[in-house]
Amino acid sequence: MDFAYILSSTQGRIPRSQWWAGLVILVIIGVVLALIIGWVLGPTLIGLIATLILQVILLYPSYALSAKRFQDRNKPGGLALIGIGLGILQTLARLVGLSNPFAPTTVDWILNIALLIVGIWYLIELGILRGTVGPNQYGPDPLEGRP
Repeated sequence: MDFAYILSSTQGRIPRSQWWAGLVILVIIGVVLALIIGWVLGPTLIGLIATLILQVILLYPSYALSAKRFQDRNKPGGLALIGIGLGILQTLARLVGLSNPFAPTTVDWILNIALLIVGIWYLIELGILRGTVGPNQYGPDPLEGRP
């Protein structure tokens, strides 16, 4: 499995198995770094800024991973920006004081419901449903030739 390609290129298609593998890697990296940020900086302004920087760092690999999976489903890779954008919007809302994870506001509820809906959609679309059988406009079927 070519993780450099999976996490850095937006061209082509990947099957579910590679999406799941890439997702696990990104989640482990994100959780470990978020725990370190939370432990060292806590829920301070500096901690929120560090969290936003972490999200920006993981933005492109997350986009590349999901864009190729959407393309395997014969859909535009740009759909991957929906979930990424909502996550960044949530952090920005906390940064400017519109959101508080310890005392949820209306903004928190709206963003959390939107993230839940998009998360379920991504789980079904990217993690469960098979890609387009045969070639599509984004490239050859990544499962062709496999038993």
